[in-house]
Amino acid sequence: MTTNPNEQPAEQQAMSRLVEIGEFAGELLSRCGTRDGLNIQPGSPLAADDDLSTPCQLSFAARACILSAADHLHAVCALVLKSGTLHLSAPATVIRGALECASPVLWMLSPDTSDERITRGLRWYMKDMRDGYKAVTEVGAPEPPPLQDAKERIKGVADVLGISSSTVHSGYQSTEVVSEAETCLDTQQRSNLLLIWRLCSGFAHGRAWPTMVFATATDKTSDPENPKVIVTKTENTYERVAMLATTAEVALRSAVVLYDKLGTAP
Repeated sequence: MTTNPNEQPAEQQAMSRLVEIGEFAGELLSRCGTRDGLNIQPGSPLAADDDLSTPCQLSFAARACILSAADHLHAVCALVLKSGTLHLSAPATVIRGALECASPVLWMLSPDTSDERITRGLRWYMKDMRDGYKAVTEVGAPEPPPLQDAKERIKGVADVLGISSSTVHSGYQSTEVVSEAETCLDTQQRSNLLLIWRLCSGFAHGRAWPTMVFATATDKTSDPENPKVIVTKTENTYERVAMLATTAEVALRSAVVLYDKLGTAP
């Protein structure tokens, strides 16, 4: 579907909303790209967490996720507004990436205690390294020494702090993280984060159900060679993309607010 300059008011408003989201993501990317953009203050709770978890600093894990979430969010706005085509599945696929990066920040930083924040940070690091291990060993390659060394460092931090090695080794599941991230959002901001993530994941995997419940069927015709088969043409709308993108924006904004709060000295 190509973009139409004569869109309906709701579609025009949605496009304006996507411009706003893209500007937010772009500003956050610029902040991430400066030396002091995501620095934390000495004496802040996050600085204390980093001191205890070095070399697996909690703030590094959070910054990595914030940067990637902003990159995905900026990318989907550019895709939708500048490509000249409103794709059916691709916007949701990219938004899924933003959700899966913003959610771990909320999950890692939301606990009240330093011990639990650090534990979740170590679980994030371990999942990162285990995913890398799986990727290379499944094709018959040996585990790269950097991955081995990283896992030993993670275990070392856990041992020093008395954190269960089995808990750290378990890593985390995206469903767990997204579910808890939703509870971290302000009551007025909650927008079915888990449902939106599942919907975006469905589009990313080529499932039928997201198209059936979310896309617009614009044309239904019988297959001339097989009358029992109905051929359906489906299209996306800017309004639907804006709704999905807004959910990711809310999650990312909340993640940055929490990061800044913990990174500020009392």
